[in-house]
Amino acid sequence: MDEKYPALAYHDNMEGKFENGVWNIECSSWREFEDRIEEFKVPKYKYVWRGQSYVKELKPSIYRYSTPDTKTIERRHLCQFKKDMPGGDALDQFLKRAKEKKTPEFEKALSEYYNMIHPKADPNDPKENYIEDFIDDIYWAIGQHHGLKTPLLDWTTEPYKAIFFAFCEQKEKNTKRVVFGLAEKSRLLLNNENPKKRYIELLNNLDFVQTILDSTGSPRAFKEIISPMFARIKAQDGIFSKSLQKENVEKHTQRCYSHYRDRRKQEIVFLIRILIPNDVRKDFLQKLERKKITYKTMYPDLLGAVSYCNYKLELRSRT
Repeated sequence: MDEKYPALAYHDNMEGKFENGVWNIECSSWREFEDRIEEFKVPKYKYVWRGQSYVKELKPSIYRYSTPDTKTIERRHLCQFKKDMPGGDALDQFLKRAKEKKTPEFEKALSEYYNMIHPKADPNDPKENYIEDFIDDIYWAIGQHHGLKTPLLDWTTEPYKAIFFAFCEQKEKNTKRVVFGLAEKSRLLLNNENPKKRYIELLNNLDFVQTILDSTGSPRAFKEIISPMFARIKAQDGIFSKSLQKENVEKHTQRCYSHYRDRRKQEIVFLIRILIPNDVRKDFLQKLERKKITYKTMYPDLLGAVSYCNYKLELRSRT
């Protein structure tokens, strides 16, 4: 029987450095990166990808603010976003309507969300208790893709889109760019406490929103206002990690590695870290454009058009 979340097993003749479940490798050219990334693409292995312009800890942005009462800060921050976001009233009405009508799409998505948080059904803690958390995460996901500080990290199922995010921003310091690959197998590790809950999950069950919007019974006004909120998530093949312990994702993957090494005698690559020199930025962006991965396609809005024009101006000014 095939594994549900197959991941790479470490072996001695692999390049780079492997430590505590993290595989560090370097690529100095597009060809090296392309050859490497093809090894990890689905269906052979299941990883999600994240590109960063420099190496920093894989920790949600809102947890970078040191405060003794993170939960209260989060709640106020989210309430402010819900209040001020354009079209927020329409999205609120839409979600309330889906919840009250218990549409099949909403119920299916809620069940998937509940199964992410609870590995096994708990009659004393039913999925209905998680409706508000589920709805909050929808707002967080929209905000994350528009620069909001959130308790989520955004990833993509497409590694070439991750490399775009590693190189899309200019930077003054000539430090290396980085692409991370996170093994979906990490979602299998459970907390030993009761009730059992996951340390981390990957949220990718927002499709129900568009499904309901596309149905014949959905008011056209809702579709026109709400659909653009999810345009970036769709364009970027977005998926989100949610750390249930508010910790660095790398720390979680090290726990996963120890679990599999000690209990199953397996050396699993739970996190891939690919370092790429900054000076290949122009070449990488040009190669990505041939794959139709550009500022315009990744940001299908005014920001994308502006960023693409500025990028073209940058190229012309160098010639």
